[in-house]
Amino acid sequence: MKFLILNRHPLARRDYCRWLGPAHEAVLVTDTTVLSPDAAVREAELAGYAHVEIVETFDFNPLVEHRVLALHEKFGFDRIIAPREYDILRAARLREFLGLPGQHVESALAFRDKLRMKDCLSAAGVPLAPYAPIADLRDLLGFVEQHGYPVVVKPRRGGGSSGVHVLRGPGDLTEFLAGAAELASDRGADLLAEEYVEHELFHVDGLIADGARAMMWPSSQGDTSCLGMIGGQALRSCLLDGDDPLAEPLRTLTAQALKALPAPATYMFHAEIFREAGGRLLFNEVAGRMGGGMIENMLKLGFGISLPEAYIRAEAGRDSLAVPEQPRYAAGLALFPPRPGTVREIPTACPVPGIDEFRAYARPGDVLGGAHTSVEKIGSVLVRGDRRAEVESRLVAATEWFEAATVIDPDPQPAVR
Repeated sequence: MKFLILNRHPLARRDYCRWLGPAHEAVLVTDTTVLSPDAAVREAELAGYAHVEIVETFDFNPLVEHRVLALHEKFGFDRIIAPREYDILRAARLREFLGLPGQHVESALAFRDKLRMKDCLSAAGVPLAPYAPIADLRDLLGFVEQHGYPVVVKPRRGGGSSGVHVLRGPGDLTEFLAGAAELASDRGADLLAEEYVEHELFHVDGLIADGARAMMWPSSQGDTSCLGMIGGQALRSCLLDGDDPLAEPLRTLTAQALKALPAPATYMFHAEIFREAGGRLLFNEVAGRMGGGMIENMLKLGFGISLPEAYIRAEAGRDSLAVPEQPRYAAGLALFPPRPGTVREIPTACPVPGIDEFRAYARPGDVLGGAHTSVEKIGSVLVRGDRRAEVESRLVAATEWFEAATVIDPDPQPAVR
């Protein structure tokens, strides 16, 4: 078969040609920013493809789709692979335009548009927090009047917690409205409001291959959150132990949600589930792609396989990778967000015992802003252990060490006149 690959991931971690196997041909359309700056490495990254197109402006650029149509005339694609969140709907439209199998628009919208998703889930009886579409101020005020504060307002087609606001009272509402011009536009806003739930957040990641569950495993973010990351607090996550009593209820609820959506036969997924203080599980949302923020690395550490590789092999009809029923190791991650200011000191090695991998992504002299998404980071660790409790203890120790060892001088405040 001939595959078109729309790529926005670093090619150092995406060996598509090897994963597809020698029986298939691949054409790569990729963003230039994900290629290595080293010429020799870059040449190796691009080797093996029947054709490569390097695009300067990849996102929200209709010329990319226009070029794909021309490439199809030459190569005659049989399949399109687009693993990134913001390419799911783009690829679905191309498949329908070209008459190719795979995820089509109805399915893509159910995974990308949170209102469509929640309507499908609600109709199937999946437990959710109260929600409603928000097009204008009247909708938002009506939701607040009905459900009270706090309220979560988010883009219907967002990602990485970007643009998510928690309104805890009238002051937050006024501040939000000052930057929400779309609520007063003729077209109206594409927003969703939800009742805020005090919770522990679990995410469930996995792969459905040819309609069957190939992998599905939950992790907990403990007392950290994606919104906390944007607020400057570290984000931690850890795989649940195989004998954790919550593992099966979380997987059962995820399977119920996936069954409620018009899903393709083969896809990766990243689901989020709230656990309220009283123990009730509420489904939040699910994306039809690999989880971000180093979840891929954590799963590989715990299970010993690359989930994207397993997905590509399934799309190519190759023998699937052997996935253990449960993790071989407890594994976890911590992401350390940027803080506004100039980096004066940042460590290059982690002395905390039991850390499997530490990375720093900033250098002294770098000028930083705050995090705008839940995956922006200036440092990270991966940890492996025998049990979740051991891993989480090491993650906390690593977080305390990194925050103490990293010195960021805040930007000087302008003089008051």
